[in-house]
Amino acid sequence: MRAIKFGVIGGGLMGREFASAAARWCHLLDLPFRPEIVAIADPSDAARGWFERNVSTVSQSAADYRAILSNSAVEAVYCAVPHNLHEKIYVDCIEAGKHLLAEKPFGIDLAACEAILDAVNAHPELLVRCASEFPFFPGVQRMVKMLRDDAFGQIIEVRGAFLHSSDLDPTKPINWKRRIVTNGEYGCMGDLGLHVCHVPLRFGWVPTVVFPLLSKI
Repeated sequence: MRAIKFGVIGGGLMGREFASAAARWCHLLDLPFRPEIVAIADPSDAARGWFERNVSTVSQSAADYRAILSNSAVEAVYCAVPHNLHEKIYVDCIEAGKHLLAEKPFGIDLAACEAILDAVNAHPELLVRCASEFPFFPGVQRMVKMLRDDAFGQIIEVRGAFLHSSDLDPTKPINWKRRIVTNGEYGCMGDLGLHVCHVPLRFGWVPTVVFPLLSKI
């Protein structure tokens, strides 16, 4: 089984989730490859410390992400940082010749998305993908199969919705995902909304109406 050596940029919640997924890889049978995390980059000592303590394959720990991009042993990068940092770091990863598994949304706005796409198009030899678990849920997999089997007949209209309750606690502190400067003017639609759009977009269904229903509590 070939080990694909990953560097992780961003040791927060999703960075740790990626490490957990890599640790559970042994449950996937008959695959010719597996991810191996060999480097972690995060300005937080505590975030890097979690990887140093819990991921035995990590041999490089750096505050500056550019240090792991210069590491020839790193083949691919998983990047999970606030949205305002996506454009710079994603482009740097691609231009460093690293395959990129990155968090949604790729750009904080249209200009950022276009800059990242330009870098992708300039390096067709690299695999660049959005990290999204939703299409792999069993229910979604069955729906995709039914769509491919034409089980629904002619599709006239598609409606998607996403119910999210992590902010029901009024004592929860405001984090970076609730600030325009770090999350973008699209708010929750650009981040969580992509879960709703992922499968429809893969089937070529472009949304004509998008709106949020928000409760200020």
